Amino acid sequence: MRVLVTGGANGLGRALVEKALAAGASVFVVDVDARGLQQLPSQVTRVVADLGSEVDVAHALACLADEPAFDLVLLNAGISATGRFEEVSLERMERVVAVNLIASMQLAAGLIKAQKLARSGRLVFVSSLSHYVGYPGASSYAATKDGITVFAKSLRRPLWKQNGVCVQIVAPGPMDTAHASEHSPRPNHRVGRIAPQVVAEAIWRSRRRFAIVPGRRAILGALLGRLFPRTAGWLMRRILFEKMLAAPSNTLIPLQVQPQKPHRSP
Repeated sequence: MRVLVTGGANGLGRALVEKALAAGASVFVVDVDARGLQQLPSQVTRVVADLGSEVDVAHALACLADEPAFDLVLLNAGISATGRFEEVSLERMERVVAVNLIASMQLAAGLIKAQKLARSGRLVFVSSLSHYVGYPGASSYAATKDGITVFAKSLRRPLWKQNGVCVQIVAPGPMDTAHASEHSPRPNHRVGRIAPQVVAEAIWRSRRRFAIVPGRRAILGALLGRLFPRTAGWLMRRILFEKMLAAPSNTLIPLQVQPQKPHRSP
């Protein structure tokens, strides 16, 4: 089995890499975090690339040109920008859109064109519970996750008819990761967060379902958002947005990643 993961140096991506390796899969990882990539097991093929850069996305696809098709692709790389929407700079919004949405669309297009999705394989996009309940305080992030969900829906039927590729989204709630803490009103508060390993396990075993919503809390949240959207919006504002605004300013700084010169490591 062959697995491709973007954003695989940390968090959910790292958890899925470990799951795939434990199952004996060959793993290919693309990430901006060169140091994190070096900490992955030596058998992982690694590419350093800033997916907010069109040049780096093209480089990542070029590195895949001679690779056999992948049985599982997880387009997971993502960043956020938190705070009042009207105070988020255009530069920050564009960066979130570029990494979370445009890069995933470009990579999907490149993989499909180059026939790098194995017959009966899976193409999984990382969405968010925000698709169901909204995300006041991270509107740009939520917009990209809604966008990637609709994009995945649009690909689902054509890819299935073309060569049996199953397109899926995963919509986790708050995860126990460094990135989630970076954008939390209470960075050190881990109660209620789902472990990325649990989400990775749900992705691994959910072979055909379109929407993967891992964990009981996330399932209940998604149901609340579907049935009572106004109540869900009110709760999100109370339990997240208002606490976020009251938090120290350093919790509202978006995760910063410095563009790296792209290269491939064996």
